[in-house]
Amino acid sequence: MAIALLAARPAHEWLLDRFADAELVIRQQPIAGVVLFVLLAAISAMIAFVSSAVLIPVAIYVWGPTLCFVLLWLGWFLGGLAAYAIGRYLGRPAVSRLVRPDALKRQERWARSGGKSLVAVLLIQLAIPSDLAGYVFGLIRCPLWTFIVALAVVEIPYALGAVFLGMSFVERRLVPLVIVGVAGTALSVAAFRAYHRHLDVPGAGSGTPSG
Repeated sequence: MAIALLAARPAHEWLLDRFADAELVIRQQPIAGVVLFVLLAAISAMIAFVSSAVLIPVAIYVWGPTLCFVLLWLGWFLGGLAAYAIGRYLGRPAVSRLVRPDALKRQERWARSGGKSLVAVLLIQLAIPSDLAGYVFGLIRCPLWTFIVALAVVEIPYALGAVFLGMSFVERRLVPLVIVGVAGTALSVAAFRAYHRHLDVPGAGSGTPSG
């Protein structure tokens, strides 16, 4: 969709005008704008059908790429923590209302097979959708600090990539947009393969449960 909008100059220019309109509104309520953006980013990290992709170009237009990255990372991080808390403390009935049960069951089985080491948790979070990862690790009672460290690290490259994609869209640069999109997919595939290699290492899946 982004490529199609870039190819259609009138549509892209129309969107930039809407970004300018949004900037006027946000400048009038700067704190509320920041809080709303972080909140929506957090929700997008918890619910599959909510995406922060449409918000990122607006945030770049208003705050610039650096602050957009910080706010986006913060929102995704808080959303991941909230998903973990729901999985760990409210359990499967609550999680099943928020994500597809079949996808949850598949990813939960995959996560359990690798144990709860930092390497395993890091690779799984790189490889599976963020709207599933927090719930899965909460359900399997992954140690909190292991999850927090992995979550904080994993969100950095994806937030950077998302901001770079947003900048490419705002500046109407097609080639960087395609390159970063492909790179993000390659990162997930590489993490998936690395995780399976990790499972082949003797003792890699022997993490012990934590209370």
